[in-house]
Amino acid sequence: MKKLSINVKDEVFESLERDFKSFLRLSLKCDSQFATPSFDNFLLAKISDNTHFLTEGAVQHLMLSGQYAWAKRALDKEFPDVVAILISQASTYGFNIAVRHDWSNDDLTTAAKAWATAIVAQAKGDESQIDILAAQIKSSAVSIATVEENLKTPAWRVSHALAQQLHDAKIAVEHARGSVAQEKLGALRALLKLGVAYGSVAEKTEQEILNRLRAKKPYLFEEPPEGFLARFITMWRSVFA
Repeated sequence: MKKLSINVKDEVFESLERDFKSFLRLSLKCDSQFATPSFDNFLLAKISDNTHFLTEGAVQHLMLSGQYAWAKRALDKEFPDVVAILISQASTYGFNIAVRHDWSNDDLTTAAKAWATAIVAQAKGDESQIDILAAQIKSSAVSIATVEENLKTPAWRVSHALAQQLHDAKIAVEHARGSVAQEKLGALRALLKLGVAYGSVAEKTEQEILNRLRAKKPYLFEEPPEGFLARFITMWRSVFA
C-alpha cells in the first residue's frame, strides 16, 4: 500500500484533530458501542470525501456483535417503559395478567420475579431490568376472580347465580319450619359446599353460617330421635320453633 505524507500547519492539524474528536463524541453519544475509526481513516475520509472508511468498521462491528444487537442497544433504556405501557393498556383492550385467587403477596412476588428473570434471560437482556420488570408484572397482576367478574365469564355467571341462591337458601331456612326447614338446610349445605369448591365461599364463612343457624334452630342439627314419642315431641317443637 502506498503512503502519502502531508505537511500542514499546526493550526490546520489542530482543527482536523478537533473535528475528529467532535465526530467521536457525537457518534458515541448516539451509540455508546459505536466502533470508532482511527484518526488516519478520518483524514482519509476527509480528503477523499468518502465516508466509507468511517462506516466500514462500525458495520463490521454491528454484524459481529450478535443478532439484532442494535435493537437491544436501542431498547436498553426504553424496554422497561415499553413493557409498562403494554401492561397498563392491556386491560383496556380485554387482556389481563391473572393470578390465583389464593396467592399471598409473597407468592405473587416470587412468581413475578421468576417470570421476569426468564423473559430477560431468553431475550439476552440486561439483568438490571429483572427487578423493574418484576415490579411491573406484580403491580399489574389481578386475581382471576376479578378478571372473571370484569369479563363476565361463564364461571363468573355461575358464581353470581350461586351467591344469589345461597342468600335465598339462608333466608328460607330461617323462616321455614318442620320438615321444610330440614329440606332447606340440606339445600343450604349443598350450596355452601359448592361455594367452597368454587372459591367464592371460605371454609370459615361456611362454618359461621351453620353455627348461626345452629344457635337459632338447634333442633335442625340434632340426631333423629328414636321412638314414636321422641319423634312426636321433636316434630311438635319444630312446628312452633
